Amino acid sequence: MNSPRSLFRRLLGYMSLIICSYGLLVYLLMSYNATSLFIAVVTFFAITITAMLIKHSLIPLQELMDAMDVGVRSFKNNDFSITIHNKQYDELGQLLDTFNELSQVLREQRLTLFQREQLLNRVIQETPVAIMLTDNRNRIMLSNTAAKNLLDYHQRLDGELLTQLIDGMPTALQQATREKRSGLFSEMLANEKISYSLTCHHLTLNNQSHQLFLYKNLTKDISRKESDIWKNAIRLISHELNNSLAPLKSLTSSAKKIIDAPEHLSMLPNVLDTISDRIESLHVFLTQYATYARLPAPKMQSINLNELVMSVAGLMRVRGSISTGTIVVNGDKAQLEQALLNLIKNAAESGSTLEGVEVNLRQNHDCVLLIVTDGGQGMSEQQLQQALLPFYTTKHQGSGLGLALCNDIVIAHAGKLTISNLYQDGQISGLQVAISLPISKKAEENS
Repeated sequence: MNSPRSLFRRLLGYMSLIICSYGLLVYLLMSYNATSLFIAVVTFFAITITAMLIKHSLIPLQELMDAMDVGVRSFKNNDFSITIHNKQYDELGQLLDTFNELSQVLREQRLTLFQREQLLNRVIQETPVAIMLTDNRNRIMLSNTAAKNLLDYHQRLDGELLTQLIDGMPTALQQATREKRSGLFSEMLANEKISYSLTCHHLTLNNQSHQLFLYKNLTKDISRKESDIWKNAIRLISHELNNSLAPLKSLTSSAKKIIDAPEHLSMLPNVLDTISDRIESLHVFLTQYATYARLPAPKMQSINLNELVMSVAGLMRVRGSISTGTIVVNGDKAQLEQALLNLIKNAAESGSTLEGVEVNLRQNHDCVLLIVTDGGQGMSEQQLQQALLPFYTTKHQGSGLGLALCNDIVIAHAGKLTISNLYQDGQISGLQVAISLPISKKAEENS
């Protein structure tokens, strides 16, 4: 292997040669008594030769600087394939070795990152969750196959405006996507109830604002869950019946013994009152389930929602806010009133004070929005996904039928029910349940 060469020694050698040559010329000129003009000419040539030799001695350094400039620019352009040949100069060899080692490390890391990106992209494309990442102009930057299927769009999504493509989504998801609102959304589509979970996250990438949308079709999961819940409901009803019938049997036996023993007849009213209370509790329990299982078809009539909302809000002693104009819908007044009562009751039991519960009624284009908000603890992501399932409850003594019954009533009225958390300063500040109903055609004609 060749020993390293020194640019310093090279430059020092050239300078020594120049100085010696210049000194010799001066000595000769002085010895022969040459004229000052001749001395100046010789000096000029000596300096010129000195500059040329110095420039020549620095050529390796210039070459290194040029190569380093090319290499750094390549790094800037994410090209890590550059390697600089090391000519074994003492002053430059270590720097070149460090540069080449850095280039090798960056190449390996780039390859590893590329392989990871390929794996992540494969996972994203295969996942059943529809994924879309948009920039601050709502232009899609990243998407997967499930997103194409959701939008019913068979071309490349990247670069397209999301707001121009969401017409292929179910109506409830369209509105939620525009509002960037997370939650669980259900509606009827081709005589089939579909349910979607939408999660929206705000991200900052490369100092730019982005929005991540995650859409999950819960229809099949909910169907399987409903089957499991119905089985659990049967077991629950059986358990409740057994718990009621066993005491009734015991109390009936006690009543017979009291009748046979006249001296204890004073105890008979208490026994009969206990039997009556137990039968009444059982009746209430069974009525709740029977109401859900046998929800009748709505008896449609024109309903003034302004009056209905203020009547229910006054009855429940919560705040009510209505539109300035009269809003009329076609529906079953008793069912819609029951749905609103259930929502207000749930809101009041969410940990919110009555002052924090509010009912809002407003018109939005071709539909009516009936919104119940509270100041409670909201729901977790899992609770939002399962809130509309029958018999699912977060309460210790809840039947799990309130929201499920409301949802069925709303769907029977060709409407949609959505649930989402309210946020304040990045923290959950309550829950919002929104009912969307079509406006009565008569009301549209009058308007």
